[in-house]
Amino acid sequence: MRSWPNPAICTALFVSPPSPATVTFLFADHEFRRWVKTWFPAQDRRVFDGQRMMEMDLAHEVFGMRVAPWSAALGEKSAEPLQESVDISWYGGSRIPSGHPASEAVIQALSGLMAVNGAEAGRPRRFGLDVASAACGLLAGQGALAAGIGRARGLGIERVRTSVLRAGTLLAGQYIGEATSPEDWAPSMRGDGAPPPFAAADGPLFEIETFDPERWAGFWRSLGVEGPALRRSWPIFQYRYVKGHCVLPGELHRAASSARWARIRAAADEFRVSLAPLQTHGEVSAGPGWSAGHPDLKPLAAQGRGRSTPAPASRPGDARPLPLSGMRVVEATTRVQGPLAGLLLRMLGAEVTWVEPPQGDIGGMGAYYHRGKERVAVDAARPQGRDQLRDMVAEADVFLHNWRPGKAAEWGLTAEQLARVRPGLVYGEASGWAPLADRDHVLGTEFMVQAYAGLADTNTPRHERPRTTRVLLCDIFGALVTCEGILAGLLRRERSNHGWKSETSLLCGAMALQSQAGSARGSSPRTAGRPRWNPLDEPLETADGHLAITVAEGAGRRALGEALGMPLHDGNEARLAERFREAPAAHWEKVLNEAGIPAAEVHDDLAALVHDERLAPLFEPFEDGGQAPAAPWVFE
Repeated sequence: MRSWPNPAICTALFVSPPSPATVTFLFADHEFRRWVKTWFPAQDRRVFDGQRMMEMDLAHEVFGMRVAPWSAALGEKSAEPLQESVDISWYGGSRIPSGHPASEAVIQALSGLMAVNGAEAGRPRRFGLDVASAACGLLAGQGALAAGIGRARGLGIERVRTSVLRAGTLLAGQYIGEATSPEDWAPSMRGDGAPPPFAAADGPLFEIETFDPERWAGFWRSLGVEGPALRRSWPIFQYRYVKGHCVLPGELHRAASSARWARIRAAADEFRVSLAPLQTHGEVSAGPGWSAGHPDLKPLAAQGRGRSTPAPASRPGDARPLPLSGMRVVEATTRVQGPLAGLLLRMLGAEVTWVEPPQGDIGGMGAYYHRGKERVAVDAARPQGRDQLRDMVAEADVFLHNWRPGKAAEWGLTAEQLARVRPGLVYGEASGWAPLADRDHVLGTEFMVQAYAGLADTNTPRHERPRTTRVLLCDIFGALVTCEGILAGLLRRERSNHGWKSETSLLCGAMALQSQAGSARGSSPRTAGRPRWNPLDEPLETADGHLAITVAEGAGRRALGEALGMPLHDGNEARLAERFREAPAAHWEKVLNEAGIPAAEVHDDLAALVHDERLAPLFEPFEDGGQAPAAPWVFE
């Protein structure tokens, strides 16, 4: 079953790069080749017969595919066009055949994303945004940039491969890592109520953020919460970043719903906690407005030493060098956004040194996100620690931090200052709110940004109340955009012989993810930015679990009716639900796939997911004893 590519999306894919790269789609469909010639008669393109590396609808699903983020990365046209091609598939890296029916919903089911997103509800939930396809587009862009860097350093890279399934496992990776680790990374606790957001008496839905248990307690006491409920609530709230769920005691929600918004704001001001009302798609459109979430790149003073050293030569029996092999990254980050960006650079071959602060990082999450990095303890708050950091940067190609706004200037470690220490440095600054200058009074963290950026609106179907997700989408997409900006700076450095500064944020990541919501892109129709779903768009209950399917209107519904042995029409939804409950999910997956309908059993046990023979090649062990997603690219 196929949905044909949207001309506007393909125009962006084929036409946008001022410095051309080739996106290689491997198809066997003569009709599609005629379609491409109709829409792109003058474009440089290659359409291959043979193995179907990407189903037709992938060009539609990967709506934000930044195979060439060069509109930001290479502001000027280059005399040295990029030569590599980028192959994007649904299932690459796994043992699932390339021609197997596929869709965004199927990838979410297979990768564990539906299970994590539904952890608070006790049942799998699909994301209203095409999160795996969006991440795949960013990974494809990173792969193309990295390949360009590798070619400039003497590596004969001609092709990059990535897939939507690789992207899906990367998004779910933290939760798979904990599920497969010998010990829990944090206590698993639940209240008897509901997760955030909270609702005020006069209407606004809102999120709250603080890292201080005393401020948390003071805020809720001022709203009338006391006793065991208040004591139980803090660890649940504190560990939501690790556990992927945050079901709080009902007393907190009742207290919020009994207070007017003005009183809630006054309590937040008194106890210095951050609040963020959930914005709608329309409110975000009005301000700050939509953007592509590109990194903001600025040149640093041209002082020579810009180009990197050639890639190290491989010796017989050694693995082939990766694009960033031999390059050094100094990473002074904590939590998720910065550490994941550093991890991606490490997966591209860089030698990454993590500057570990005195307080360390978040338990098992730190082991997951800092795997494969060298660790050096440095206290940047002390003068001798900052001197040590400058000495490290003097030998590095990249410096990356996600300090609070103003810290780099306070410590004398701004991009301009470190560029004098290491001419040609690529300086990555990852924050919460950039480029907004008026949000620093609000903590720039995952759930504050989700609320402000309208993710609760665009990610929740119209028939449900908007909700935030405990999956760290802003952190992860912020990391993807941060990695993109650093790679863009490194590629520019190869061509300009001086350093660059890349500024990115969680907000940039949220906007990159949501670019589908304001257009016809994505797999779901939308009204005012919110997905319109029918019962078949959500996970279906079966005899032993849940099933995700994707059914196109018309012929798709007829094919589903034939596979189920029953007609499909309005009014028989109850009988349809009964039909799926008559057999196990694996049975329906087989029946529907044989009929050409994308379908997959929802993986609801993340510990067992890595033992699925089809998916096992996508994972590798890490030092905590768990399993983590392997690098999402293959360079050839």
